Amino acid sequence: MTDKKAKKNANTPIVRAVSFLAVFLILASLALVKDGKIFGFQPGAPEINIAVTEGNSTVINTTELGKDISGYAGPVPVEIHITGSRIDSVHPLPNDETPGFFKRVLKSGLAESWNGLTLEEAAAKQVDGVTGATFSSKALIANVQSGIAYAIDSDVAKKSSGTDITLKAIAVLIVILAGAIIPLFTKNSRYRLVQELLNVAVLGFWGGTFIDYAMMLGFFAYGPAMTLASITVLLLLITGIIYPIFRKPGHYCSWICPFGSLQDLAGKASKKKIKLSARTVKALDLFREALWTILLLLLYIGWGTEWIDNELFTAFIVESASIYVIAIGAAFVILSLFIQRPFCRFVCPTGTILKKS
Repeated sequence: MTDKKAKKNANTPIVRAVSFLAVFLILASLALVKDGKIFGFQPGAPEINIAVTEGNSTVINTTELGKDISGYAGPVPVEIHITGSRIDSVHPLPNDETPGFFKRVLKSGLAESWNGLTLEEAAAKQVDGVTGATFSSKALIANVQSGIAYAIDSDVAKKSSGTDITLKAIAVLIVILAGAIIPLFTKNSRYRLVQELLNVAVLGFWGGTFIDYAMMLGFFAYGPAMTLASITVLLLLITGIIYPIFRKPGHYCSWICPFGSLQDLAGKASKKKIKLSARTVKALDLFREALWTILLLLLYIGWGTEWIDNELFTAFIVESASIYVIAIGAAFVILSLFIQRPFCRFVCPTGTILKKS
């Protein structure tokens, strides 16, 4: 069988459907292994008491109250400690938000915003989200509001996280929609340049929005919610996982991914290129596949899983990204001056699984 026929057979509807199913099952099983949940369902999960009272003190747990309130990677439950009718403290519970985002939320002092307030004062208090961690902070705020509403038996809507509509969130959504739709009708090089600049500026440095394993596993563990954050995530996953079924492989990587766009822009800035031999390219392709396999195995066995929170995309969140991640990201951008999109082609674990869908 010739290479041409092999490629044709590999692109049939049945093969594409099987590839999508394989990717779906991999992500679903990883979510179940990592979080014990699949689309919000947790087999054999113990019942969680919303309120536990001892004497004059009550602890409100918003795990159930806020199960439909989603941050960027899933729910952001909290415990609200109340003495009498005043709030002593708010403690975030374990969640799947990217540590860099959530660290910024905690450093901002957001969780202390309600300390010392009566329940009525806390219910009326307007608290702003944290710049650079909008989805995470607004989900935390909405969880606190739902817990306070429960404590005073109010009818305040539990799903108030749906009010996460900000200029940044709208801009991010517009750029994603542009990258998802316009390239279907035009391949204009000038438009591509504009899209890539927007991807880097808006999705990357301003919005910190991209597909990575932390986001994908959070989505598969908790499922979508009717919030702008979840809609954004769903759109990204449609371009990354669903588009290939309709003969649009690599659409997300080519047209939306901010780090891919940054590498592409760097490559356009230099005419000096290093020509890689076919043998070298093949070896690097094998390296990418081997790395991806090893990283998946680490997720399945639950060891060394910190890598999913430190993919190079997080370098865009400069204020909270690891200095090592920033340095490695910068190195790949510099390397892009001489080799076309080196991280995308020869390393990226996220891009590897998207290519298989």
